[in-house]
Amino acid sequence: MDPIKSVAFIGAGNMGAPMARCALRAGYALTICDRNPAVRDAFAAQGVRTTADVADCAAADAIIVLLANDAQITEAMLGERGLAQAIPAGHHPLVCMMSTTLPSTLRALEAPLAAAGACLLDAPISGGIVGAQDGTLTIMLGGSQKDVLRAQPLMQAMGKGIFHCGALGSAAVTKIINNMLCVTNMFLTAEAVELAAAHGVDFEHLAPVLEVSTGLNFLTADATAGRAQYRAWVPTEAAFADIHRIISKDLHLAMALGDAASLDLGMLKQVSGFVDEHGGQAGARWKRAGEPPHTE
Repeated sequence: MDPIKSVAFIGAGNMGAPMARCALRAGYALTICDRNPAVRDAFAAQGVRTTADVADCAAADAIIVLLANDAQITEAMLGERGLAQAIPAGHHPLVCMMSTTLPSTLRALEAPLAAAGACLLDAPISGGIVGAQDGTLTIMLGGSQKDVLRAQPLMQAMGKGIFHCGALGSAAVTKIINNMLCVTNMFLTAEAVELAAAHGVDFEHLAPVLEVSTGLNFLTADATAGRAQYRAWVPTEAAFADIHRIISKDLHLAMALGDAASLDLGMLKQVSGFVDEHGGQAGARWKRAGEPPHTE
């Protein structure tokens, strides 16, 4: 089992860019593939090889995929200029699907990538932008034990909690369920912070109570960290719009899992409908949740 020395990132946006910098700090030879010239310029200024062509990533030992949706993923992997068409003969890269996608999408990719010489590892992430910046992400892995062991050092460069969830697709299921709970907390906690402030209770006084009570979630465990997370989500209106699209997609993925299992998930449908219809207007509230308390 050859160690991973070179890593290509297909997609270096809000999450991919800080993750790639963690890999760079860990000593991996990096290639950044992104359509955004500003992203490429930022990495090129650090001496990193950059490209807008997925095919240029095919010779890397590991290829990390961080794209927004299934259409982009399928095009990047199997399209006319996709990865599967460009892998050199005799080369066996490890494709780490770190985008959030459905198990059925992974199964559709597995055979064509294997025919091209690649091994596919399901590797979604949790921890948000702050976790990506700090290299403390939770990383869920689905795939063979051999592929998981090969990926482990690279994953440890980007994450703190690394879990092998089972076969290919098992990590996707785990991640989608995590996001289903996470997104609900993101919206409801921002409302709770604003409700408390309206009655004279700062988040900093609320959080320690929630930390030892049943209202605890990842945003309330520590007020400073919770505010930092909200700030990271809303640096600009455009950035929030991107986040809203992603979390809306995540809830639709959860509903697709429910439909595949013939489950009636009424609460999930209500939350997803609210996020679709009203979530785009929550940016101002999230921005306020990220601001320090007003002091006299």
